[in-house]
Amino acid sequence: MEASRLPLRVPVGRVVPLKSVARLVFLMLAFLSIAACARPPRPTDMSGFLDDYSKLREGPPEGATLVYRNDRASWARYDKILFEPVTIWRSGTHALDDVPEDDLLRLADEFEIAVRSRLEPDYRFVDQPGQGVMRLRLGITAARQSDHDLDVFEYAVPPDEKVPSTQELAPTTRALVVAAAIEGELTDAVSGELLAAGVDRRGERNAIRTWGDVRAAFDRWAAWLAERLRQRRTGQIP
Repeated sequence: MEASRLPLRVPVGRVVPLKSVARLVFLMLAFLSIAACARPPRPTDMSGFLDDYSKLREGPPEGATLVYRNDRASWARYDKILFEPVTIWRSGTHALDDVPEDDLLRLADEFEIAVRSRLEPDYRFVDQPGQGVMRLRLGITAARQSDHDLDVFEYAVPPDEKVPSTQELAPTTRALVVAAAIEGELTDAVSGELLAAGVDRRGERNAIRTWGDVRAAFDRWAAWLAERLRQRRTGQIP
């Protein structure tokens, strides 16, 4: 939505100091900047992985790019996680066909390993909804709903073998990683109430060239998630 232009009105015959004009213009620009940040992202610019993007707002410098947190959520009551299979989304019909299937499996597997290892000290992983269970959905997305045709890969079984950290990514795999964001949401596993959601495009993805780089990037993100949940659960942050 375009911000309406506000004319700067100066009474006839009155001289306004240059500093006053500059200050007024600065305040107007700051106001418009804040208003722009408050607007929700356009769903057509998102992948469609999340059910609702309208609640997302720009995140803090140390947080995800776009975030939503339910102010009514009682984080301390959750001690278990139901982790759904990681999915990979890309715009275009059969857009994932040029990425080796083993690499898609590895991306999803490495991501799940990183998240589980960071969350296991604080949560028990379960396979059924129940009291005190959060449902966690995560996706690696390089897609926009406005592109209409999407290709989605769902992680089911781990790859046959791990690759050395020094092994370079295939060009098509690296192209996917460089363009991708991480999207995720936490809901109450019983009621379905949305607790938190986010889209994260941070990180030096252009520097990712090997599988070791991928693992390190996933681990950094998982460590950030675990720390944020720990802080909320213990009341360090509201």
